[in-house]
This record gives sequence, structure tokens and C-alpha cells, in this order.
Amino acid sequence: MPVYSHSRLSTYEDCPLQYKFRYIDRVELEEEWESVEAFMGSRVHDVLEKLYQDLRLSKLNTLEELLYFYDEIWEKEWSSNIKVIKKDYTAENYRDTGKKCIADYYKRYSLFDDSRTLALEQRITIDIDGYKLTGYIDRLSHKGEGRYEIHDYKTGQYLPLQEHFDSDRQLALYQIGVEDMWGDAESIDLVWHYLVHDKEIRSRRTDEEIERLKTDIVSLIEEVERVEGEDDFPARESGLCSWCEYQELCPNHAHLAKTREMPANEFLEEPGVELVNRYARLAQEKKAYLEKFESKFEKLKEAIIAYAEMEGIEVIRGSDKKLRVKAETKARFPVKGDVERAELDDLLKREEKWQDVSDLNVYALTKAVKSGAWDPELVSRIEEYQRMEKGYRLTLSALREKEK
Repeated sequence: MPVYSHSRLSTYEDCPLQYKFRYIDRVELEEEWESVEAFMGSRVHDVLEKLYQDLRLSKLNTLEELLYFYDEIWEKEWSSNIKVIKKDYTAENYRDTGKKCIADYYKRYSLFDDSRTLALEQRITIDIDGYKLTGYIDRLSHKGEGRYEIHDYKTGQYLPLQEHFDSDRQLALYQIGVEDMWGDAESIDLVWHYLVHDKEIRSRRTDEEIERLKTDIVSLIEEVERVEGEDDFPARESGLCSWCEYQELCPNHAHLAKTREMPANEFLEEPGVELVNRYARLAQEKKAYLEKFESKFEKLKEAIIAYAEMEGIEVIRGSDKKLRVKAETKARFPVKGDVERAELDDLLKREEKWQDVSDLNVYALTKAVKSGAWDPELVSRIEEYQRMEKGYRLTLSALREKEK
């Protein structure tokens, strides 16, 4: 039975195909690389680990000593396999940001005597209904009388709202492990340090929330194992794709990765590039033609309507055709998104007329059938109406800056 973790489950939620590459196929990449964001985060973690490790032996480093250590390990660990994804920034920008994170943290907590550090990078194991999970706590501290704190350091640019932390899964999972390991834990604070923003965020979990988390974790793992049995791991597009190490294997990014570093002469002659360029030119020509046609057509319609109104007629004769121009008043009901739509829906439901006028949402039905949440017998009956058709949809879009 596999050992799960918050990171492993998050990978599945972000992109099932990446999960397959990393945890099932265990793909070995020809070129291992690391983003500069991850590298900077690791070096800041190294410094804070040294700070608290030395404190446990009664040594308080000065800020200057910690920054010197930071520069030292940055130089030692830096390699050509570290990539700067955002082209507007350099490695030095990230290096300086890491220094600022350390300096701000040092000044905020100064004496570092508010609690006793019990563990650094503490490996923790969690058992939930027979499923094994593991993780590492950046820092575990004790404030006395059964009061514990689980600390997590973040160097990302994005700062979520409080509601994100109140539902965060990672540290809540670690809380379960801490409660199992230390029986005297009466209260546990979950503490995030968003170092770029010099901000500390705290949250707590009730017993009911912990039980609900356990249920959610079991459901998610069961979904993962069901999908693994079906071998159905689709790629899922998101802003995280630019940082994925499996781009050359992904059907959504393989061609982008293949052509990204090509010399200009090879790039323009590459068959796929040539086909897309032809398609883009024709699509642009078609769009321009249609816009010109629509403009002419609308102006002609306006002239015809004006002529019919001026002459007080409904039928206009041409050489071998005639055109009827009839004014009509059509009923229009609120569409989805209109303020009055919800009120209309409620009215129809109260009067038991909803079924007479509602349309079947085929997309929602397909999603519900695939979710595995419905009764299998009902799904089987519904699938009798399902017809599998193969089709293609071509969508033209511009390359993002990160993909160039």
C-alpha cells in the first residue's frame, strides 16, 4: 500500500497526469531541474533551520552571520539546472528577496524566546482508516501546559485570505500526527510565516473539523485508487504548467517544449509550426472577411427596414425575389446571470412547472456520471442513452509569455 502525503494528493488535484508520471510511472528525466523560486525557498529554510538548531544549543546568531551563511549556501548549491521561469527577473532578484525574508523574520521575532523548539524538519506519520500518510514539519514548538505550535515557512509571492488557512489541509494533517505522538497536546496552533510579506497567520481546528478532514482524505485517496485502477489520468491545464518538469511528455506541452529552443530557421520549417501558422493566417483572413460581411449585411438590413417604414409596406420586390419585412414583438425571459433569473426559477418550481420547461444539462450529467458518486445501477441505466462520438475542436490562441 502506498504512503500518501499532502504533496502527493495535491499533485493529483492539480494534474492527474503529472501524478501518474511522478508517483506511478516514476519517470526518470534526462535533465533534472529546479525552479529558482523553489531553490530560494529551500535556502531560506536552511537558514531558519540553522537559527533554531543553534538556539537549542544556546547560541543566538546575529543577522549578519545568518546572511553570510545564506550567501555561502546559495553559492554552494547553485547549479545550471536551476531555471528562472519569469523572464522579467534574474537569479539575483530572487537571491535578494531571500535575504529580505530572513532580515524581516529576524527583526520581527528578535530574541526568539516565545516558545521552546521541539523539532526541526520533523518527519511525522499519520494513520487514517488504514491509510498511511507522512510529512515534514518545518518547526514544532511547545509553549508549556500542553500548548503546541506547528510552524510552516512560505516564500511564495501570493498571500491567501484567512479562509484559506482555516481550511488548509497540510498543517491540519500534521496536527493529527502531533496529537498521536504527544498525548499531552491540549491545544495546537497552526502558524504560517509568509516571509515575503513579513506576515504571520494563525488558525486552529476543532475536533469536528479534524474528523471531517479525515473523511475527506479517505474519499480523495479512494478516488485516486479508483482512477489508478482505470488508468485514466488526464492532463489538467493551470498556471502551474510552466513549472512542471514533465512538459516534454505532456500532450498539452510537448510540442511547445520541443520547439522552444529551436533556431529560427529550424523552427519555421518544423511541420507542426508550419501547419499552425497556415491555420492562423487563414483564420485571420476568415475573421476579417466575416467582420466585413457582417458590417455590410447589418447596414443593408438597416436600409431595408428604414425604406419599409418610410413607405409603410411589408413586402419589397426585387428582380426575381421578394423580401418580407415584418415587425415583431418577441417575449424574452431572463437568462442565467440575470438578477431576475433566480426569482423566475423559484416561481416555476413552486408551481411545479419546472420540469415542463427545464433543459437537460448534458455537461453536468456527464460529469456526475463520471464522478462515481451516483448509485452504480442508476449510472448503468443512464449509460444506455450515452453514445460515444469522436470529434475534434480547433481553438486558436496566442502563446503566453512563459511559453515563448
